[in-house]
Amino acid sequence: MKYFVILLISLHNLIAQPVYNPRVPSPDKIIGHELGDKFTSHSQIEKYINTLKESAPDRIKIFPYGETYENRTLYLLAISSPKNLDQLEQIKNNQKKLSDPRMTNERDAESIIKSSPAITWLSYGVHGNEASSSEAALQVIYELASRTDAEIISMLENVIVLIDPLLNPDGHERYVNFQTTRAGKKPVEDRAAAEHSEDWPGSRSNHYFFDLNRDWAWLTQKETQARIKIYQEWKPQVHADYHEMGYNSSYFFFPSFKPVNKNLPKSTVEWGEIFGKANAEAFDAKGWSYWSGEVFDLFYPGFGDSWPSLNGAIGMTYEQAGQVGVRVKRNDETILTLKDRIEHHFTTSFATLKTTAGNREKLLKDYYSFFKDAIEEGRNGPIKTYIIDPTKNRSKAERMISLLLEQGIEVSRTLKEFTSEGLHTFFRNKETTAKFPANSYIISLEQPAKRLIKSLMEQEPAISDTFFYDISSWALPVAFGVETYWTNKNIQVPAERIQAISPPSGKVLVEHAAYAYIIKWNSDNAIKAVVWLLQHDYKVHTALKEFTSNGEKFERGSIIIPISGNQKKIHESMQNISGQFNLTIYSAKSGFTEKGIDLGSDRAVKLKKPKIIVATNAPLSSESYGAIWSMFDNVYGIDFVPMKLDRIKNIDLHDYTTIIFPDDWGKGNGYRSQLDSVATQKIKSWIANGGTFIGIEGGAAFASASIGKIAGIKFKEKKKGEEKKDEKKEDKKDGKKEDKLSDEELEKRMTVEERERKQRLEYIPGTMMRVKLDNSHPLGFGYDSIITVLKTTNTMFELSEKGYNVGIYTKSPRLSGYMSKNNEKMLEETPFLIHEQLGSGNIVLFTDDPNFRLFWENLNKLFLNSVLLMPSIRDVTMTAD
Repeated sequence: MKYFVILLISLHNLIAQPVYNPRVPSPDKIIGHELGDKFTSHSQIEKYINTLKESAPDRIKIFPYGETYENRTLYLLAISSPKNLDQLEQIKNNQKKLSDPRMTNERDAESIIKSSPAITWLSYGVHGNEASSSEAALQVIYELASRTDAEIISMLENVIVLIDPLLNPDGHERYVNFQTTRAGKKPVEDRAAAEHSEDWPGSRSNHYFFDLNRDWAWLTQKETQARIKIYQEWKPQVHADYHEMGYNSSYFFFPSFKPVNKNLPKSTVEWGEIFGKANAEAFDAKGWSYWSGEVFDLFYPGFGDSWPSLNGAIGMTYEQAGQVGVRVKRNDETILTLKDRIEHHFTTSFATLKTTAGNREKLLKDYYSFFKDAIEEGRNGPIKTYIIDPTKNRSKAERMISLLLEQGIEVSRTLKEFTSEGLHTFFRNKETTAKFPANSYIISLEQPAKRLIKSLMEQEPAISDTFFYDISSWALPVAFGVETYWTNKNIQVPAERIQAISPPSGKVLVEHAAYAYIIKWNSDNAIKAVVWLLQHDYKVHTALKEFTSNGEKFERGSIIIPISGNQKKIHESMQNISGQFNLTIYSAKSGFTEKGIDLGSDRAVKLKKPKIIVATNAPLSSESYGAIWSMFDNVYGIDFVPMKLDRIKNIDLHDYTTIIFPDDWGKGNGYRSQLDSVATQKIKSWIANGGTFIGIEGGAAFASASIGKIAGIKFKEKKKGEEKKDEKKEDKKDGKKEDKLSDEELEKRMTVEERERKQRLEYIPGTMMRVKLDNSHPLGFGYDSIITVLKTTNTMFELSEKGYNVGIYTKSPRLSGYMSKNNEKMLEETPFLIHEQLGSGNIVLFTDDPNFRLFWENLNKLFLNSVLLMPSIRDVTMTAD
């Protein structure tokens, strides 16, 4: 009997053991090292997955779907049973039917659900220095491609596994190169070792230092653009996003923390619990530590969990302790190895796939219901239609509509003008009536993408929670500065659905101007035209005052390109740029105008060809620098010189028109650590001799009188008693009696929970604020008198006493998102944008970053007015009457 039991146990173990196809090589055979011994480069990953095309053609299909800025290929792998792979197009077509219940009735949907595999998308390596995820991806790929045991066969019959092994190849390559150059023959466990601490800018981000896990909804980077395009081809039911966190932690998986985006159905949260329990069971079986339901929320739509969730998937974030080298000693004296990190990610990957396979039909049913219910909500909800009039700023409207189309949102264009009543628009309480021209855009919420539309467009996404892992508001029309209305009615007007934007062709009114060409400063495309003209050495002027020429009114900032003194090919060039930038260019036969300044006035200031320094390298914010870099390179084509602070200290600056100090993540103290009084005085002398200094957030803080003393503005400090008032309000809500102790005594007596609440009250996570703008100042050219900005820091300044407070936060400035009443009160009538003059030069300070993540596009011109216009303006009083 004893031998019989041993035999049964042996047979069971034999059956349970994975069985591998010897034709399929393991990763080490191709990449030249065991997984976990070192970090694997993009080229090695690429070599391995391409090897599988030959060794496992019946299990795997490989889809190159894009390229990075450094020309590395992005790959998506589809792994499934031979039958499923043979029917991929039919399966994808069925997924589209499930995701659009308008084309699929209940009976057909049930048939598709019974016969179709579920699709699970596993995303690894969106952050370059969270490198264990891409190592784990190789192990997952190998197991799925090579195993022939019953468990894998059954799994692949029920699931199509999509694997993106490396979402951010450029950042990943920076990290691998860093590890290769820093590591010795043996890994060093000491956390202080160089191999555990990256140099600036780190490798979390892509080539332009963008965090790709904040870009899913905004598509500012080409990696995101390519990923979103192929994502919509597959429409998965499950999406898992693999990350790393601090090395002293353990492992995080869903369910998420709150807040949860209010546009998501209850089933999304419930599935997070189901997958979380499956992961917990797998970790419990191995005795591993983990946690869930804390810190990582499901709110901001730019995340790799939230955006897929808003598109019907069960989107989840998985976080492994790491962001260090191959081996490190933690604070509790345990050793964390790269092999540990790989095994943990591998385990949750398989637990996720097993859970998907075991719940295939229920996942597909809920996927179908997600869209069915969304359409019903759009049909009967309080908002039925968004209407966009593109005429006020056509280039911004077209850019916003393109962004929505790229995410699979249905948009129609009207074929004739119409009037609509009962309209609402952002942050106005009263209903209104508006007349819309032909070619206005209509977005009906009675469509499958309703939940995504609402999340991107709604006025107030924030809920009562006061902890946000990321920003708390983002309404897309406000961020783009596009006039957008909504109504609870269906718009009955002839319209056609569009697949892409076809902007109206540019034109030159009167082909050969006799005196000058004129471009209005009401389009971002006008900025591109000015940059092109200056870089090609044309003489270009900006009007500091309004004028009327040939019956057409031109506002401040309008661009005048005189014929006299310009290149002979100017007429041809103006035709070319009108077509290239879709601009209407006006012609003037005389410099004499009907009203306002003449075209040859001293108030038509000639623009200098910019020669720009942008400060870079440690201790600056790589994200703030990267936003400028990407904007200049990819959007406007502006040439600039990236320069380290020690070079700025030591070189002759007189040839440069502009110096830009991005944020430094240290409220100006990063700059203070690098620039002594001699360097600061050098910058001040350069400004006095005609230079334009632009400080952004930390750069502005450094320039303030509170630190670097380049400008006269000072920090606004919280007055004694204000914190206490705010805490008393909170205590009243809790039914507590007011304390009469001083602030200092109260703080001494605070519990941990009370201190945490105090920090929460002071926190500004990214909140939309109203700013009153002086649009008679050159910095405000091209804007209305009220703009909306995104405040992401609690640093505040006093009004400038000797300069121009061009942008000032209004009374009750909060429009959307979280902010304590006390912080809102403190922010009232403080500056967002300051201009001070020093000698012949200019100091321009943005107290918050106008280029944050490059999606708040309405502020692009505000920033570029400082870059393109201000270096040529010595006396802003010339804008006055």
